[in-house]
Amino acid sequence: MDNLHGKGRRGRPRKSEVPVQHAQEEHMVLQSYADVVELRSFPFGRKIEMVRSGVSKDQLTRLKEIFGLDYDTLSVLLAVTNRSLHLKKGKERMNRGISDRLIFIADVFSVGYNVFGSREGFHAWLRDPSREFGDKAPLEVMDTLAGIEEVKNALYRIDAFIL
Repeated sequence: MDNLHGKGRRGRPRKSEVPVQHAQEEHMVLQSYADVVELRSFPFGRKIEMVRSGVSKDQLTRLKEIFGLDYDTLSVLLAVTNRSLHLKKGKERMNRGISDRLIFIADVFSVGYNVFGSREGFHAWLRDPSREFGDKAPLEVMDTLAGIEEVKNALYRIDAFIL
């Protein structure tokens, strides 16, 4: 029995009601360093749509390359097993939790690339231990949402100091 909102018994939208992402748009989103740099300026709603539609394994692999991370590090940041990342293939989508965390992490990389002006400069900062993070590298604390947020806040402080 459908309710007033056109949802089935369990509150899920019918397959015909789930937004379909255009194939062309999928190939353009977060496929290059320049795309990640621009993520910082994406409207909130677009980021939410990216999470809801799910990040494909192809996109995840490309982001891993852009971020200069291996699967072991990426699995720690995404709070999943390495095997979970390897089981998906090609166009298969990650679940919402993984996609959400990945877009959140990509947003930090976008801010970092903008603040440092280069991939290399930001990647070096990410791996350099800092008193601000308890003598750990920023990348080491990004295994929690609080850590991800704190790294992003540190980048905003650096950006404000530079201006």
